[in-house]
Amino acid sequence: MLRNQNIKFKKILILFWTCWWLIAFWTDLSGSFKSLGLINVKWIYADNFPGLQKSLEMYSAPHWLAVVLFIGIIVWMLISTLLFIHASIALHKDKSIWMQRAARAFIVSLSLWLAFFLADQIVMKFMLEENHMVQGGFELLSFFALYVLPE
Repeated sequence: MLRNQNIKFKKILILFWTCWWLIAFWTDLSGSFKSLGLINVKWIYADNFPGLQKSLEMYSAPHWLAVVLFIGIIVWMLISTLLFIHASIALHKDKSIWMQRAARAFIVSLSLWLAFFLADQIVMKFMLEENHMVQGGFELLSFFALYVLPE
C-alpha cells in the first residue's frame, strides 16, 4: 500500500511542476506582451522585464542585452514546460519511462534556477535571489523525493 501511495505522490509532484512551469511560462510571456504594448490587460503582471532592465542599469548594459536575456529566459521556461508535459503524458506508462522524462525536465528547469542564482548575485538583487532560492530549493526537494521515497 505504501508503494502505491509513494508512486502516486511522485506522479503528483510531476503534475504539480508541469502546472507550475506552464503558469510561470504563460505569465512571463503575457507579461512580456504587455511590456511591449501588444496587449493591455490590467491583471497581467508585467514587472519581470522592466525589473531585468533596471537590474542591468548598474553596468550600463545596452538595451538589447535585456531583450536577449529575457527571450532566453522565456525560451528556457518553454523548454522546461514542454519537458514536464512530456513527462506527464507518460505517467500511465512504465515507471522507468516517466522517471527518465521527469529527470530530464527537472535537470533543465533546475539549471534555470542555477542561472537565476548567479544572475541575482551578479546584479546584487539579494531579495530576488532569496525568492529564487526558495522556489528552486522546493523544486530540488521535489526532484530528490522522486529518488529518496521508498518504492
